[in-house]
Amino acid sequence: MVSGRQYRVLIPKGKGPFPAVIFLHGPRGTGQRVIQSAFLVKPILERGYAIVAPTALEIEYRNGPGTRWVWNDAYYGRDDFEFIANMLEDVLARFPVDPAQIVTTDHSRGGSFAWYLACAVIDPCLKAFAPIAGTPVRGQPGDCASADFDFDMFYSHGHDDTVIPFAGSGSSWSDPGYMGAGEATLRLASSAGCQKDEVVEADSHDQRILSGCKTGSTVSVIGYEAGHGVPSGWSDLMLDWFETVNALE
Repeated sequence: MVSGRQYRVLIPKGKGPFPAVIFLHGPRGTGQRVIQSAFLVKPILERGYAIVAPTALEIEYRNGPGTRWVWNDAYYGRDDFEFIANMLEDVLARFPVDPAQIVTTDHSRGGSFAWYLACAVIDPCLKAFAPIAGTPVRGQPGDCASADFDFDMFYSHGHDDTVIPFAGSGSSWSDPGYMGAGEATLRLASSAGCQKDEVVEADSHDQRILSGCKTGSTVSVIGYEAGHGVPSGWSDLMLDWFETVNALE
């Protein structure tokens, strides 16, 4: 617990320090539910990674209260960047986690939060991000409006997603809408001055890789024939990517 807020940690078998995955839950979720999901945690633990799963505070939705990650302090009177920074400091002090091997991932609105967290550059240990099915909100670029960043992005999204569509969504009176998967990654790659654009097709997904970036970053977008959930096989694909880019640092 940090500043009265909770997070959960799972440590793999063996002797550390261990690489780690920070997993930020989606709307109305909790860190406890994340670590109770065998589908999510089992393949990560089997690869020798620790899992850190914090819990967001509640906001008031139209149909009642529920947890959600917040990046817009002007609207909600808080942002969660400071909590994540304090949590990371506490984790590194208490658990055998390697600060040079941390990847942050998240789902849905948690995925949207990951883009803002990446661009906010709250800690030099956080340089790899792998959000799922959550893009930045239209008209709310946050710190991503600046080209001054140095992180790697591996974004995954289902082509059949109806919650946050792969192609993005327009604004309405109740919802500002979300950027499309390709739109968000291409804007990020443009800001980073990426020169190389490659498309790789596999049986389970297609991947667009934008590299040769002036910042040294790589930006990828993965498209699955799936909906809003976490795709089967995603954990291994994401960790393969992370180990590749981390080896280049």
